[in-house]
Amino acid sequence: MTKFMRLALSDPQIASVPIMIDSSKFDVIEAGLQNSQGKAIVNSISLKEGEADFIEKAEKILQYGAAVVVMAFDETGQAT
Repeated sequence: MTKFMRLALSDPQIASVPIMIDSSKFDVIEAGLQNSQGKAIVNSISLKEGEADFIEKAEKILQYGAAVVVMAFDETGQAT
């Protein structure tokens, strides 16, 4: 993710728009946030791994000033 973000954001046209970061691995998302130059959007976090994990991830995303898409999933599945 670090290599991709640095390469992509070296283009001024790409760097001038928000970047959506998507991965199933939160460490990859965090690497993307660390290398974003402007407003980023994280797609997505959910309650699948529990409330404590969700809050920890949400707080980290907030520290980077990024927006986030929250999925309506919990430990038992998709909300209906």
